Amino acid sequence: MIIGIDIGSHKIVALMGEGLPGGGVRVVGAGHAPAEGIRAGEVVSVEDAAGAIGACVERAERLAGDTFDSAVIGVTGAHVVGTANRAAVPCGRRPRPMDATDVERVLEVAGTVPVEPEREVLHVLPRSYRLDGGSAVDSPVGMEGFRLEAEVHIVTGSLGAFNTVRRCLKLADIDRYRLVMSTLAAAEATVTPDERELGVVVVDLGHALTGVACFADGAIVHTATLKIGGKHLTNDLAVLFQTPFDQAERLKKTHGHVLPEHDDDRAEVDIVPFGEEQVRSVRRRDVSRVLAARADEMASMILAEIERAGFGDHPPAGVVLVGGGTELKGLPHRLQESWRVPVRVG
Repeated sequence: MIIGIDIGSHKIVALMGEGLPGGGVRVVGAGHAPAEGIRAGEVVSVEDAAGAIGACVERAERLAGDTFDSAVIGVTGAHVVGTANRAAVPCGRRPRPMDATDVERVLEVAGTVPVEPEREVLHVLPRSYRLDGGSAVDSPVGMEGFRLEAEVHIVTGSLGAFNTVRRCLKLADIDRYRLVMSTLAAAEATVTPDERELGVVVVDLGHALTGVACFADGAIVHTATLKIGGKHLTNDLAVLFQTPFDQAERLKKTHGHVLPEHDDDRAEVDIVPFGEEQVRSVRRRDVSRVLAARADEMASMILAEIERAGFGDHPPAGVVLVGGGTELKGLPHRLQESWRVPVRVG
């Protein structure tokens, strides 16, 4: 039995599953809890965060009627960044077939990059291999050559932040686990092989952060974490209409969307401003204009990352949206109009 735990800025979610004989996993339990002690993807209170993780796991185990053997932990944070590297290793004086040990060796060398003492390598993900300077191949196993090269994408993060997460997991009695970048985990669950091959971008719209993962030729080519998310839309409403954050969140979820051109000028919604007991009416179009403006800013920031990945502004297979931010009405349509590429919700 395995459990996947996504440690977000707004909530922590756990799914328990058991492996199926033909491959895949059958989900047998789920749990979620508010992300107490976590801010912008990073732990700010070990005890609170450990308690939230423990509560989430307990609910999933109770529903499954069983305990788990190992865990996969999805982590995020502005400190999580990606970079490219390449390496080569000699394989002998005569050409010989490559095996899994050769692949492991070249990946180990490629992943040995000079990083600051306060950073930790989280992933070393192969992009392509080459034998004796030839064309790129997906897997060199069984092919003959003298020299094996690998091009990789390396994801690193703050050692202190990861160790704090590990401390929380220990307090929550989770011993066997591995850490993964949440956006890459989401991509594994939502992106098709055809999309990976053509070129696709996964955008993970979280509460405080937005993760970006770009794929081309079947491999990861770029990752980034942006300091913008759903809470910034809520904050805009709270500031403009001078209302408490929870009121602004309710306004966003109940009446919010990002297509102001579809609103009637006469349509109004009620809010309760600071220092007032009486409700006050505001135009729904004003609400949607505020949300649309912030959505356009997010679209520009994400597009800049897409361009850094080498797609220009048109990833061939478009964009896959994941995360809680996708629940904002009209967002996929507005992003598709802005980027002029296919956009779907994963």
